[in-house]
Amino acid sequence: MDKILIVEDELIVARDIRKTLERNGHKVAGVAQSVEKALLMVKEFSPWLVLVDIILKGTLTGIDLATQLNKDGIAFIYLSANSNQPTLEAAKITNPYGFIVKPFREKDLLVTIDIARYRHDSNKNIAGHQFSKATDEREHTIINTTPVYKNIIGKSAAMINVFNLVQQVAGFDTSVLLLGESGTGKEGVARCIFEQSKRSTKPFIKVNCSAIPVNLMEAEFFGYEKGAFTGASERKAGKFELATGGTMLLDEIGEMPIDMQVKLLRVLQEKEIQRLGSTVTIKADVRIIAATSRNLEKEVAEGRFRLDLYYRLYVFPIVLPALRERKEDIPLLASHFINKISGTTGRDISGISHDALDKLVAYNWPGNVRELEHTIERSILITNGNIINEIRLPVTVSESESGTAERTATHSLEENEREYIVATLKKTNGKIRGPGGAAELLKIPPTTLHSKMKKLGIIKTIN
Repeated sequence: MDKILIVEDELIVARDIRKTLERNGHKVAGVAQSVEKALLMVKEFSPWLVLVDIILKGTLTGIDLATQLNKDGIAFIYLSANSNQPTLEAAKITNPYGFIVKPFREKDLLVTIDIARYRHDSNKNIAGHQFSKATDEREHTIINTTPVYKNIIGKSAAMINVFNLVQQVAGFDTSVLLLGESGTGKEGVARCIFEQSKRSTKPFIKVNCSAIPVNLMEAEFFGYEKGAFTGASERKAGKFELATGGTMLLDEIGEMPIDMQVKLLRVLQEKEIQRLGSTVTIKADVRIIAATSRNLEKEVAEGRFRLDLYYRLYVFPIVLPALRERKEDIPLLASHFINKISGTTGRDISGISHDALDKLVAYNWPGNVRELEHTIERSILITNGNIINEIRLPVTVSESESGTAERTATHSLEENEREYIVATLKKTNGKIRGPGGAAELLKIPPTTLHSKMKKLGIIKTIN
């Protein structure tokens, strides 16, 4: 299980990779030039990791091989001469453990393998301690139907999936990457993970990467000694030092300058820091939760975000749904915000009219939960009685519906795949296996469909 398989049809490249691996203490199972040969070698040698080129000899590609490796629970890293957006999107769907662009340095390869080992071990630990799992062959996902989280609210299938992921990962020190549009509640989810973790009695430090001036960022993160630079009149601890033993939320990580990304990556790898102006090393015992509203794959493709840092953070991703994707939660959220804001403003507001609530549900919420909260607050301030009857929205419903059509036309591959699978499940009334089942209509094995449903956050329940 400690062996690495190389799947590469350029023999000179494969030879160089093999020499690099063996020189650095890794065991190599061998070299395969095609997917067919690779599958045979996987059965024979049971490698823990496969380095796979995307374009190979024969009709099958590295992405085809990755599908089978996922089923077998084998980690894999892509090797590719192409890092454009379509390639990254196609690679992302298979959930690789790394992506190396040719030509690459020896250090890049070794660091990416270290990250893959970390992710692989973390995933195995989490998989071995699932809070909710089926004990038989039932074709549905067992979910926690009564989640209690004070920072996030919702009872929709999309939010139940988020709750389950939070529950699964909270007990580990695994890095978590929160993805979603602005205003979807990423900070609230981060706090939930922290509060359920073994670090809950230690500090929770939030750092907004977009709010710190570039020239002050290193000092803010790592601290400094007296006299380290002009104006440093006394020693100051940085965010990593303040968060020792606890958790740090790196909000809007996609805004971090590339130079600072290099320094952050080093901290994540070495688990230690130095204050500016000091030669003393300080242990950085901090769990990292990163959050972003940006498309990090696009940022990587355009050279604004480091690929090695992306895969270091992308150990356990949680995608927060947009509010327009969980409109059944709007009444619950509206009630929560009415109670909260009424208490802080001193207004005695006891409810909201049906017409006003219907207007909230019909609106498309480009600003998500944060926009809903501000809208409720504005409505409370202009309400004369104790019932909200008037809702003032920034745009009309017709305009928001037009915006929906535009967004639909520009869906990502993952969003399109999710919608296609959901539509097929509706067509088969939720049946997955057997004649007329969703797997048969999609022309994929039922196990593959289950894996895709889990990855895309599709939860099938039995009526």
